Parts: sequence; structure tokens; C-alpha cells
Amino acid sequence: MSVNIIINGKKENVEEGMSVLALLSSRSIRPEVVTVELNEEILGKPKYNETILKERDKIEFVYYMGGGGYAF
Repeated sequence: MSVNIIINGKKENVEEGMSVLALLSSRSIRPEVVTVELNEEILGKPKYNETILKERDKIEFVYYMGGGGYAF
């Protein structure tokens, strides 16, 4: 069985009982490089494994990009 969720604005189906950490793993996303927003609230990394996705959950993956400085 599956549940319907929204990931970065796109409707998707995931396995019932899937955790946020399992979702990241299924997409080859390392937890260290992403912040997860669940239903418009930042989810702390320690909760990724214990948070089970539910019907109509809204997930956003936020990536932080490092960059170099400008030389003047």
C-alpha cells in the first residue's frame, strides 16, 4: 500500500510506513546536505528516522550551496 504526498510541489506516492530518512535514502540524498521541511516546518535531522510520512504530507528539500568569494 502507498500514501500520497507532495515532494517539492509534485504529487508522488511512497510506501506506507516510510520514514523521512528512508525517503532520502531512496533518492540517494545524504541527510548531511539537505534540510527537510515537513508541512511548512523545519524537521530536525535527529527526527528523520522516526518521522513516518502520512497521507497528504508536504515535503520540501532545501539544499544549501557553498560558493567562493569575489576577487576585486
